[in-house]
Amino acid sequence: MVRLSDIVSINPALTAHLDDDLEVSFVPMKAVEAMSGRVDLSETRRAREVRKGYTSFYSGDVLWAKITPCMENGKVAVIRNLKNDVGFGSTEFHVLRPFARGVTAEWLFFFLTQQSVRQDARKHMTGSAGQLRVPTAYLADLIVPLPPRVEQRAIVVKIEAL
Repeated sequence: MVRLSDIVSINPALTAHLDDDLEVSFVPMKAVEAMSGRVDLSETRRAREVRKGYTSFYSGDVLWAKITPCMENGKVAVIRNLKNDVGFGSTEFHVLRPFARGVTAEWLFFFLTQQSVRQDARKHMTGSAGQLRVPTAYLADLIVPLPPRVEQRAIVVKIEAL
């Protein structure tokens, strides 16, 4: 059992310098399908248009909707195949970047889509009615049962087969 913040960076900043004219993927909330993890990556923008005012992420990151009702509906996705490996999107996403060698993004995706995790997160939302959000501190302190990587891969394969 580990704290989520011990295995992922939560809402990390971009580390790469991006040229203003670089074309990047843009992911609004509506582009993430609930529960399936499918993401419509057809929208692109220039880095100068999205550098400020949007959430940034890289290929391999996990996006988790933090606002109601999107979080409860299971808007979670592993982001792959971004244009130039960089994306920007809704400010209503938490970005989780696995950094521990012992965690895979796909396993994290399936863990976060569990109804029990979403129900617990709902109890910790803050804000005004209709604008409730899961705070970063909740994710940082979330206790995660972390199986070995081999088991994580087996779990992912089995779930995907089902």
